[in-house]
Amino acid sequence: MDDAISIAIDPIHEHHAERCDHNKRNLDRIRRIKGQLESLERLIAADEGTCEERVIRARTVEKGVTSLITHLVECYIENTAKHEMTTDPVKAAQDISRIVQLLNK
Repeated sequence: MDDAISIAIDPIHEHHAERCDHNKRNLDRIRRIKGQLESLERLIAADEGTCEERVIRARTVEKGVTSLITHLVECYIENTAKHEMTTDPVKAAQDISRIVQLLNK
């Protein structure tokens, strides 16, 4: 008999841990975007900065939101679609199709 102890990774707990990690990263992104948006708001409220500086800050917010959206889609693919493909591939394909449509609007 082998004395080595093997640890089986529980797929449900692994899936939950992945979701928690993705959620933490998404919340970090949201907080960064809020900070960038508040910075732009302060700049405008104080009537400071050039139009160029304001546009640059606004584009930073825009890029942050785009990055968040991309990460949310990646999270869906890694956390949900991957599992749905084995249990309900038709639903997974429909969900992916709806997400792609949202991205193209």
